[in-house]
Order: sequence, then C-alpha cells, then structure tokens
Amino acid sequence: MDKVNLTIVATLNPNGKEELSHYLEKVGLLYKKARAKPVNKFKITKPLIGDYKPSLVSIMEFPNINSLNEVFESNDYKQLIPFREKAFSKLEAYISE
Repeated sequence: MDKVNLTIVATLNPNGKEELSHYLEKVGLLYKKARAKPVNKFKITKPLIGDYKPSLVSIMEFPNINSLNEVFESNDYKQLIPFREKAFSKLEAYISE
C-alpha cells in the first residue's frame, strides 16, 4: 500500500494549554506506534485568501491508510477526544493519498 499524508489545520484554544500538552504527548505516542513521520509543521502568520486564520498546519506521513486508520479508530485515540476538544477551538484533518 502507498504512503498517505495527514494534514491537520488547527486553531489553538488559549484556555486549553494543559489539555493540549496531554493530547500532543499521547497522540505522539500513537503516531510513533503507527510509524508515522512528521513532514512539516507551520505556524500561520496571516491568511492570504479568506478570513480564517488557524494557529498551525501540521503534516504527518503514514506508511499506509491502514496505519492511519488504526490510530484514529483506536480506543486510545477515542479517550483523547475530550482533550482534543478542549485543546483546540477548531481542528480539521485531511487525508491525501
């Protein structure tokens, strides 16, 4: 199977710093277990088109779609959802194959 990229577009919740730290630590372990590799991470300084200004964009490469699905369908990830919801005021994730 072919590698896939996961692109995360997120706006941080300034009142969710503790939840963000917990979420990033635990999701990082899940990514490592799935052999995902960071491609790049960007802090957004200003929008060029449109009004939405996310805080960051992160791109992760997974070995295949199955390894990506194993992360996001796992019970360990589902337990992180309440932390994710408090850590980010907006979060979008996109898969590119």
